[in-house]
Amino acid sequence: MTRRNVFALLIALTGAGGLFAVLIVYGGTGEALPALAATFLERSIADSAAVNVVSTVLLDYRAFDTLGEATVIFASVTGVSALFVRAHLIPQSRGAGILVERAIGYLAAFFWLFPVYIVLFGHLSPGGGFQGGVALAVLIILLNVVYGTERGASILTTHRLHLFEDAGALAFLLIGTVGIIQGSAFLANLAAGFPGGVPGRLLSSGAIPLLNLAIGIKVASGLATIFYEFLASWDKAGARWKP
Repeated sequence: MTRRNVFALLIALTGAGGLFAVLIVYGGTGEALPALAATFLERSIADSAAVNVVSTVLLDYRAFDTLGEATVIFASVTGVSALFVRAHLIPQSRGAGILVERAIGYLAAFFWLFPVYIVLFGHLSPGGGFQGGVALAVLIILLNVVYGTERGASILTTHRLHLFEDAGALAFLLIGTVGIIQGSAFLANLAAGFPGGVPGRLLSSGAIPLLNLAIGIKVASGLATIFYEFLASWDKAGARWKP
């Protein structure tokens, strides 16, 4: 190990130790839960009918901030697509081999259930649109790696992925506009007239499941688009990026 690596390691250990010391000194003082966190825990079900408090915070109390986070992903996809606008994906039939293809073929249904469950049940259990969308995008990338891009690119083309992402973003905005039409605020939930249902059931929590679905579609299609764009710009013959 060189001196430079040792010096970097010492800095990292010193920083981690200092952070740990601060957490020990200040983390155990005061109340167990801040007043704001305690309020969220007490009023979450009454305000949104969602059992998952995190979903209530992200898609009800601070839904406008979540819209900004989704906008960051949209801007990232737009920037990557503009950077590699002249790149074209050449479908490849080469995959990971017959054994891996057969194994993934048997397990693909279970792999699809995981992100779908995370998105649809995000208001009832840990998960949501962002987490489910990322899991779905990883699954799309995995299938392209295993079976080759010839199958994946023929079904989920970059153009279709862009349409899915635009549809997810538009759905998020339309759901938020309902609050204004009903005389409430943008991205309002139960105050906008969305039915709360029975807390703990699938059909509950007003607009939160709809927002999770819109975000899941948008995030999955956006990240998959970035994968295709980078893959299209890769010159395998010269092993370099070419915009």
